[in-house]
Amino acid sequence: MNIHAMFVNRLTLFILLAPAACCLLSCQKIVSIDLNEASPHIVIEGVVTDSLGPYSVILSMSGDYFAPSSYFPPVSGAHIIMTDNMNQQDTLKEIVSGTYQTSTIKGIPGTSYQMKVAAQGTDYDAVSTMPQKVYIDSLYSMIRTSFGGNTGYDIYIMFKDPPQTNNYNYYRVNAQSSALIPTDSIDGIRYRLFTDELTKGQEMTVRIRSGDKVAKGDTITIELLSIDKAAYDYFNTLSKILSSDQSPTSLAPQNPTSNISGGALGYFAAYTVDTKKIVLH
Repeated sequence: MNIHAMFVNRLTLFILLAPAACCLLSCQKIVSIDLNEASPHIVIEGVVTDSLGPYSVILSMSGDYFAPSSYFPPVSGAHIIMTDNMNQQDTLKEIVSGTYQTSTIKGIPGTSYQMKVAAQGTDYDAVSTMPQKVYIDSLYSMIRTSFGGNTGYDIYIMFKDPPQTNNYNYYRVNAQSSALIPTDSIDGIRYRLFTDELTKGQEMTVRIRSGDKVAKGDTITIELLSIDKAAYDYFNTLSKILSSDQSPTSLAPQNPTSNISGGALGYFAAYTVDTKKIVLH
C-alpha cells in the first residue's frame, strides 16, 4: 500500500526545497521555500503496515519550482536499515532504481520502528510507532440529489474510536469506475484525516460524498488507516499546501512537516489498515 503514488502529480509544484541553510531544530519541521533558489532535494517515503510485507522505502529527488515535472529521479545505491524495538533488524534490498524493500521485519501494532538511510553521502533517520488497529464496523450509502438535479452518493463509515488519547486516522477511498474519477478518491479530495481530540471513545460516523461519475452498481473500497501523530502532521500540512490558492502573489509554499532528520523531505509511517467494500444500490 504505497501512499507515494497518491501525491506525485500534485506535489510536483509543492515538494520543493530551498537550500539547506536552516539548522535542524527538531525531527519535525516546516521549511520555507525560496522560490528563486529552489533546488532538487532528496525525498524519502517509507511505510510499515500490519499487512503482510515486504514494505517499501522510496527515494527520489524533488524537482525545481520553475521547471516542474511529473518525473522524480530515483535515488539508487542507498543503504537502508529498518529495526524495531524488539531488536529485529532488516537491511533493505533495492528491487528497482530508488525502490527498496524489506525481507524479514513484520508490522505489529504497538511496535516502534526506526529507519536509517545513508544516501548521497548523508545520513537520515526516522522513528514511527504503529498504533493499535481501529476497525470499520459498517458501511452504508444514501443517494444524494443536488440542486441542479445531478445525483451522487453519500457513503457513511461507522467505527468505534478507542478510549485511549491521541488517536489519529486517515481514510482512503477507491471506486470501481477509476477511469472517470481519481483512484484514491470518490470526489476529488485525495485523502481525509481524523483526530479524536473531541471524540475519544465515541461511536463515530464519517460521511464521504461521491462525485457525479459514481453510479449504481459501483464497488467502493474504504481503507481506514490508524497512524501516529508524526504521519498525521505530515498529511495535515500537506492538505493545507494542496488547498492553497497557488497564485503567484501568495506566500511561498512550505514543505509538509517531516519526521525524517537530516533535512530530507517525505515521511516514515507505521500504520494499520482495515478495509471494507460496499456496492452502491
